[in-house]
Amino acid sequence: MTPALRKIHRYTWYSLAVLLPVGWLAAVLAIPAAVWQTPVRAELPAPLPLVSQSKESGDFIINLRRDSLGDRRQVEVIIKKPLTNPNTTLILNDRIVLGLLETRGIRRFDLDSLAARAAKVELRFEDKIRQRVLRTVVFE
Repeated sequence: MTPALRKIHRYTWYSLAVLLPVGWLAAVLAIPAAVWQTPVRAELPAPLPLVSQSKESGDFIINLRRDSLGDRRQVEVIIKKPLTNPNTTLILNDRIVLGLLETRGIRRFDLDSLAARAAKVELRFEDKIRQRVLRTVVFE
């Protein structure tokens, strides 16, 4: 290396010794304080205070919840293990599709006013792809 190249090499390293920490600090300061993202899955409704009925069926615990006045009802499904059929659909009284049960955890479904007033609640767990009923749970 010639003396001129050594001099350029030395000044390059001195400038990098100053510029790299400044660049790192600028990158840290450029991070936004809050990152806003839309959730992939809609948030669960808050659980109603009273559990009127509860049943266990396989890997599911199904609770029928209601409020203190009895005007609103809610179906709560607790999935204990990962599903063998990940496309399990929950159907209420043979006509209302409540939603899809995907992974382990808790799913809550608010019942509309007509379904909340009905005395009998029949829940069907269906595999829509294979067109078969996996299980049926009836609350009287």
